[in-house]
Amino acid sequence: MGGKGTYSICQSPTYTYETVDKIGEVKVLEPIDKSQARKLPEESHTPGTSYVLLDKDGVFHQYREYNDNHEIVFEIGYHHESSLGKGDVLHVHIHKTPGIDSHKSAQKFVIGPGNPYYEKYKHLFVGVK
Repeated sequence: MGGKGTYSICQSPTYTYETVDKIGEVKVLEPIDKSQARKLPEESHTPGTSYVLLDKDGVFHQYREYNDNHEIVFEIGYHHESSLGKGDVLHVHIHKTPGIDSHKSAQKFVIGPGNPYYEKYKHLFVGVK
């Protein structure tokens, strides 16, 4: 994973993430510098891939899926999201336009059992209540 996860053309990026595990076929990433914020990269070095991030206690925190242009398409999070309720909430951000600034145009909603996103990705939700 390159510098802040960015895709670098003809450059050797500085690695800022490392793969620490796998859940199924999905790589679990962690920042190499443990003082950095625990979030997944804004862009993927590998096109058409996805990554998981666990919190310091090993509980699911974030999943991001990227397109072939290395941009975020959607993400699932388990953390505080004030617009969706109190405490940690399992939710999806669907990016209307892929990429770094797409958070501004993301649709957010809570997911749980029975929701298609929940059912498809529940194997990733380690430790989620």
